[in-house]
Amino acid sequence: MSNIFSIGLSGLQAAQVGIATAGQNISNSSTPGYNVETAVYQEAAGQYTGSGYQGGGVTTATVQRAYSQYLTTALNNAQSGNSALTASYTLATQLSNLVGSPTSGIATSITTFFSGLQNVSNSPASTATRQTALSDAQSLADQINAAGQQYDAMRQSVNTQLSNAVTQINTYTQQIAQLNTQISMASSAGQPPNQLLDQRDLAVSNLSQLVGVQVVQNSSGYSVFLGNGQPLVVSGQNYNLTTQPSNANPAEMTVAWQGLPGSTAKAQPLSSAALQGGTVGGLVSFMQNTLDPAQAQLGAIATSFAAQVNQQNALGLTLGGAAGGALFTVSGPVVTANLGNNPNSTGAVSATLTNAANPPTDNYTLSYSSAAGGTWTLTDSTTNATYTTTTQPSQGNPFAPTGSGLSITSTGTMNDGDSFSIQPTAGALDSFAVATSDPSLIAAASPVLVTAGGTNTGTATVTQGTVSAGYAVASPGLQLSYAAPGTGSTTGTLSGFPVGSTVSVTVPGSSTPTPYTITSSTTTIPYDPSTGATIAISGDTSGTANNVSFSMTGAPANGDTFTIAPNTSGAQDGRNALALANLTSGTAFAGSQTLTNAYSNYVNTIGNTASQLKASSTSQQSLVTQLTSQQQSVQGVNLDEEAANLLQFQQLYQANSKVIQTAASLFQTLLGIFQ
Repeated sequence: MSNIFSIGLSGLQAAQVGIATAGQNISNSSTPGYNVETAVYQEAAGQYTGSGYQGGGVTTATVQRAYSQYLTTALNNAQSGNSALTASYTLATQLSNLVGSPTSGIATSITTFFSGLQNVSNSPASTATRQTALSDAQSLADQINAAGQQYDAMRQSVNTQLSNAVTQINTYTQQIAQLNTQISMASSAGQPPNQLLDQRDLAVSNLSQLVGVQVVQNSSGYSVFLGNGQPLVVSGQNYNLTTQPSNANPAEMTVAWQGLPGSTAKAQPLSSAALQGGTVGGLVSFMQNTLDPAQAQLGAIATSFAAQVNQQNALGLTLGGAAGGALFTVSGPVVTANLGNNPNSTGAVSATLTNAANPPTDNYTLSYSSAAGGTWTLTDSTTNATYTTTTQPSQGNPFAPTGSGLSITSTGTMNDGDSFSIQPTAGALDSFAVATSDPSLIAAASPVLVTAGGTNTGTATVTQGTVSAGYAVASPGLQLSYAAPGTGSTTGTLSGFPVGSTVSVTVPGSSTPTPYTITSSTTTIPYDPSTGATIAISGDTSGTANNVSFSMTGAPANGDTFTIAPNTSGAQDGRNALALANLTSGTAFAGSQTLTNAYSNYVNTIGNTASQLKASSTSQQSLVTQLTSQQQSVQGVNLDEEAANLLQFQQLYQANSKVIQTAASLFQTLLGIFQ
């Protein structure tokens, strides 16, 4: 009789566990990280009787949570990748919105500035027109400075987000380590602590969204490692990360491995390869692959723009008749000694641009090795191209590798492993400024004037002439004479060029000039009236006429003369202002694009990056959604199933109650026999 009671009671208890488990599942159906639980039953030990072993009812072996290590790991990895792409995409979109479209901001200011110079070329003597052009220049400088401030603010924002993410990482690793200890202690009773296991898996999931990790399960719990194998959690011990200024660029924060909490040891900077995945990986990737290159590209545009305008202004005459100077100022390359350099080093490095009109858009690192008596290696941070020298760069012997765009010098003594970051245009945006407030210093006039003789009888005409860097035009000028062709020839000659100079003649339809060396005052060059020609004088060391060119068309008469002389009526001359305005179509970056297109291409590059990241993020989110669905089909709560389970266990409870009721009735019957 007691066995019947025992069997019924075990059934009641089993049903209660089932009902409680179903209720637990329903209550936590929306709880993050909760895994559905199932009561696992087994037959109770039987009792021997003369007629065999009789059953002892049922016992609850355990309450088991549903868990797929494969799906959980796959989902964590997918979430890590999605968090990285989301962080990069969000910031790239912000940057794209900041720089605007190709028709606004800096692009508009560039167009307005060149239009103002066009107006100066039309009215070179107008102070008001010059002042407007100078105001346009200031507006452009303000726009470029504002862009620099935006980059600085965005970099600071990324630094702050990195610091916040690292703080969260340390919180989760501490939580995982504590849970490892708690789970180990709780498991010693022989049953799995499902709630603690859920909490630990949720902490790992949250951690993987911050940084890519590898999780190894062993007898002491979860061990968590970064991509490079650096430990974050081992059993019950967690290891902290920290942020600190980058050794190569102190303006940017980098993530470093601190070690045990409270450790005072020097933190070890982590490479970007160790920080792939998660929000941290996305922030680091954005900083290195989008923000820094974009700022360098815009800085290169500003540097090239200032250099070309300054170079052209130097080829003209101001309103007062003086040679033109710089209209804009911009800083040169920023060189930063690595914070990890040997403290005993006295080495210092400086760098200049070999051609500011065509500056490099990549950043570089110059490193020193004591091997082979001393080797200096310049590495392109974008292409990883390297240039080496075994001679210490100096003022007298700079290190200027072909293709780098840099001329590097150094002083002092370096130690093995010392390095310096070189950012050719990093300071250009903040330092870009208008060099003068005097509108008369716009060099609108050309310093040379080529004219046909007043008594000429031929039909030949000449352009007024242009100059290039290093030009010279001495007063009273240089007179050229034309000699008509002899019988049977169509080609005449020009003479009177400076002795020792080289005269290059380019005929229409040809891009290759023909050079002639002027060896004496009677040396002549050919001129064909039927074609005309562009004539350029160079190599004149006498200062009579050097680096001057002009074009001639038509047929001169025998004895016609042409004079190359200094321009003495510059107030009404706007030729150099026109040349300045024509820089709108001037080329930059090795002739690959015009100045006006350069900014548009820069904006488009950032926009394309944002679009690509958006597409990748959308695709990765789809993968996360798919894996989440698969994981939830195994580990999640199905309310329909739980409702069915409740009904099943309710019926089980009622049935076992009936067993107990039957046993009680039998017992009462037995008692009645003895009454």
